[in-house]
Amino acid sequence: MLFPGIRTVGVIAAAAAIGASSVVFKAQPAAAQDTSGRIILGVDETASEYWAEFLQGAKSVAASVGKEAVVVVANYQGQQLLTQLSAVYSSGCEKCALVAIPSTNAFTKAILDRSARAGVKVVTIWNRPEELHPWDTQSDTWVAHNSFDGVASGYIGGMAICKALDGKGKIAAIGGGSSSAVARQRLDGLKKAIAECPGLELVDVQYGEWQEIKGQTITRTWLAKYGDELKAIASGNDAMASGAIAALREKGLNGKILVTGSDGSAVAFDLIKKGDMLATVWQNPTLQGAVTAALAYGVAAGDIDLATLPEEKRDFYLKQQGVDASNVDKFIELKRSTPAYDYADIKAKIWEQSDGQIPEGANNVR
Repeated sequence: MLFPGIRTVGVIAAAAAIGASSVVFKAQPAAAQDTSGRIILGVDETASEYWAEFLQGAKSVAASVGKEAVVVVANYQGQQLLTQLSAVYSSGCEKCALVAIPSTNAFTKAILDRSARAGVKVVTIWNRPEELHPWDTQSDTWVAHNSFDGVASGYIGGMAICKALDGKGKIAAIGGGSSSAVARQRLDGLKKAIAECPGLELVDVQYGEWQEIKGQTITRTWLAKYGDELKAIASGNDAMASGAIAALREKGLNGKILVTGSDGSAVAFDLIKKGDMLATVWQNPTLQGAVTAALAYGVAAGDIDLATLPEEKRDFYLKQQGVDASNVDKFIELKRSTPAYDYADIKAKIWEQSDGQIPEGANNVR
């Protein structure tokens, strides 16, 4: 999904059809428009609900200050993101801001180094190596890092399962990516819940790489092995949970084997309403897009003094909340009535949305 008023740089469908190796990214000529103050948004894709809503929030902030939003689509490839950023930066980028997800931790430093050479201020989201922080690595460039607490997310889902199963039964978990810190955090949160519900038995963990179809395939395998002895599936995100439910539906087990997810997608809310899904965790991507874009832009424009930001405001979580049948209607309405975010309003309230500093060790991948 592409948004009007946003210029997108990336592999479009036609280019993908002829192969990524034949795609050449070219920056627009500097004379074509004023390139100062642009807000550049480096995302994995634009088709998913999460990324579409993230872009909506960031776009609102850009529009409120009359600045161009440039979307760079990486297709989950860190090198592709770097190549495209170089093309965007080559046209000139005075007072530009970047909000980006490094596809893996391995690309975080390279993105920061390239942005520093271009004078671009950066907020990263989701992925950063444990040993790198905004105050000790390219500290004049790297404004902040933002994420959601994966341990809390996994714990919320795990405790929902514990309560629904009266604390006993065989469960399995679909993790995100085997090399993802966020996936590891959500599994750690699930294991924390299991430790408090010793009657729960985690019989298997498989990795679905955040993809719905892989969640479906993994669940089919489990059903062949465990049948209805399996009482619940804890999924690292809503897409994989949806895939799991599709596999359960094939056997008439939807709503009988419990499923949890994370992200708070509209699909998950609908599945909760139908009784096919037990719970998810609301993480507001529209607000995340607005908050991170406002922070990066504010520093780039000289409106926020980076030197005055303490560490807890440069490496922080945003708030999240569990969603189940008891409160899903509230969150459905929140999605329907998402506001158009304004830079001045967001800037004044950024830290009201913070859920605290990211703790030491949170970004370890093991």
